[in-house]
Amino acid sequence: MLIKLVGEEVQRFPVLLTPGTSWTKDAVSEWTQEFFAAKGRAVTAAVLAQTADLDSMSRYLRRAIRHFLVDAARKTDLGAIRRKIEDLLAAAPDFAQVPPRTPGAGRWQLAGSPRPPFGGDLSPLVAAAYAVPGVQAVRWSGTRRAPLARDESLVDILRAVLAAAGGSLEVAQLAAVMLRRFPAAVEYADPSLDEQAFEVAVAPLEDRPDVMAEVSDRAAEVYEQLSPSQRALLPHLDKPIDDQAEILGLGRSQAYAARGKLTTLLIELVPDDELRTEVTLEVLRLCVVSP
Repeated sequence: MLIKLVGEEVQRFPVLLTPGTSWTKDAVSEWTQEFFAAKGRAVTAAVLAQTADLDSMSRYLRRAIRHFLVDAARKTDLGAIRRKIEDLLAAAPDFAQVPPRTPGAGRWQLAGSPRPPFGGDLSPLVAAAYAVPGVQAVRWSGTRRAPLARDESLVDILRAVLAAAGGSLEVAQLAAVMLRRFPAAVEYADPSLDEQAFEVAVAPLEDRPDVMAEVSDRAAEVYEQLSPSQRALLPHLDKPIDDQAEILGLGRSQAYAARGKLTTLLIELVPDDELRTEVTLEVLRLCVVSP
């Protein structure tokens, strides 16, 4: 089961974990051994204590494997590039995330009205990144990873890429573009980066039925753990406290407490990974259609 689940989960990390290569049976086996060596004792105890059947054990193991792979990805060169992009996007007023309940929610775009998701070829975006003039490198002699370029230059590149896209992009797509713009930033297993791996990594979710099924399953698990009052409150978390109190039939102080408890519960139930936005939106949809 571990080999099967790792083999499915690593496909979501083609760029971050094995740049320049494809996933082979040997590679999957190695990562399965890495996972079991690092997490085997704790996972075995949790499986015995928390799971009741094969399905619940599979769901628990899948979450544990995904968290392990996310941690591993963050330690790679590509993981560092992705974190840098996220930091720049969040800090610069030029950029904004597509708001919830909007097509492409959670993706990044140029500041302004919501823009649709970009799902086209990355080549024009790479060309736009290369066309940015005056990109300044950083003089570096330390032992840590050298920066791609000065922050000002990276912001200029991100701005040009999003303008060329004419829509919103996921961080994975922006990381793929940056990787092609700065090919020396990562050590590859092969001389060239696998084009198919890029396509899988940046494919829109609607083109990834395996990921969509995972989002649906995870959202259903979260929904089942919410009380009826929490399901009624969730679609209205952005409303004033007086409206929330009316929805719950409680006083203001009790409504504050209920809202805080729900917010904390969502943080605990929905892992902070690349599918958090999609899972949260699906939970929201379930609460709207079946409060």
